[in-house]
Amino acid sequence: MGRFDTTVAFVTGASTGIGRATAARLAAEGATVVAAARSLDRLEDLAAESGGRIAALGLDVRDSDALRAAVRASAARHGRLDVLVNCAGVSRLDPILEMDDQHWHDVLQTNLTAAFVASQEAARHMAAGGGGAIVNVASIDAFAADSPAVHYCVSKAGMVAMTRSFAHELGGLGIRTNAVAPGLTATPMTMDESWERVTRAYESRIPMRRPATPEEQAAVVCFLASADASYVNGETVIADGGLLSGMWYDPADAPAVR
Repeated sequence: MGRFDTTVAFVTGASTGIGRATAARLAAEGATVVAAARSLDRLEDLAAESGGRIAALGLDVRDSDALRAAVRASAARHGRLDVLVNCAGVSRLDPILEMDDQHWHDVLQTNLTAAFVASQEAARHMAAGGGGAIVNVASIDAFAADSPAVHYCVSKAGMVAMTRSFAHELGGLGIRTNAVAPGLTATPMTMDESWERVTRAYESRIPMRRPATPEEQAAVVCFLASADASYVNGETVIADGGLLSGMWYDPADAPAVR
């Protein structure tokens, strides 16, 4: 038996990276998964690989009405909603003095507002069903500035604060809310050649000397979503290979690899 047998999960941002790995792992461990993202073709490939456990849903989370309706329809179709994973996100590099309002609003709407909308709607169904688990995929940028990306940092810091608020207010309803704060992860975005210089700089400072895989981050997400974390509520798990454990790391001082 899998950890998520009889579980119904809704995952946003499921077409690539951490969201895709999370949807795949939930399904592999027995869950029925609604995987939502804008890239429907990628989702359909994922669904085809899942043996019928993943349903693909084309959705732009910036459309709050459509997002609410999708969560509501999923709960109605399956008769319950046990897990929500908010993984939809975008990142832009916009210097503060050059940023326009639309870029600010797009990042905040996608990364933070959509997570609130989905969580609020999911929590209504979870409360009616006796409880559930919400997991937000934040970032270490919630704790340390990454420039030039103030909108991204603010959105992820807001997600961490929202996690605590949901946990505090809804815990009595049996709804646990937690977050994962990934560090550098080998997703299509970070492995893109336009990010190559940034990625190399990060790798040189990570004590584990490599980025995480999406599957490693998905493992943390699924732990928090599972009964194994039944008394974990309001926490943000930092999964960054030790990057935030120190202020400065000089590879020249590294111990020899045996």
